[in-house]
Amino acid sequence: MSDLFTNWLGQLLLLVIVTGVVWGCRRLLKHHWPQSLVLIDFWPPLLIIFTHYLTLQATESSIVPYEMLSLMILGIGVTILEVIQRGEILYGRFFRLYWRVCDLITILVYLIALGCYVIAKVGP
Repeated sequence: MSDLFTNWLGQLLLLVIVTGVVWGCRRLLKHHWPQSLVLIDFWPPLLIIFTHYLTLQATESSIVPYEMLSLMILGIGVTILEVIQRGEILYGRFFRLYWRVCDLITILVYLIALGCYVIAKVGP
């Protein structure tokens, strides 16, 4: 199991397995599945763990604390933006917007970490 987290190929395999399980559950629970819940909503916790292991192997330090700090600052920013734009905070709208932006950020940071890992292993 530890190879699935530490090896980039195992990480992608685990992501494919989670994707298959989510698709299966969505297909099984057609009418009871929330329409606003999409596949990439399940990826950020896994991608944060994968980013931790990749950056530890590439640079001997983890970038995850900085990623978490940026996600916290993003939450504050989205809250302020909602208050300025709408004059109120609607929890459903806020959490959906925040989580979707977190999805994009974690995917981007994981791809950057994967690129750094490949460069570190291929480089001199």
